[in-house]
Amino acid sequence: MSTWSGPFDPGPEGEDTHLVLENAEGRLSLWPTWREVPPGWSARFGPAPYEACADTLEPGRAQT
Repeated sequence: MSTWSGPFDPGPEGEDTHLVLENAEGRLSLWPTWREVPPGWSARFGPAPYEACADTLEPGRAQT
């Protein structure tokens, strides 16, 4: 079993680990706070916990 954590894993519960980014075309992306925001994108929401950012992308999504 791997203990490696990927950039889009939720991270520690309740910690501000993610952003929601938006580009000039209005596309949204879930992004980890530890990674640099890529050129052409800006933070639309966050930093906030993973769940809050994911809910921004998909309101009403089922919680697992």
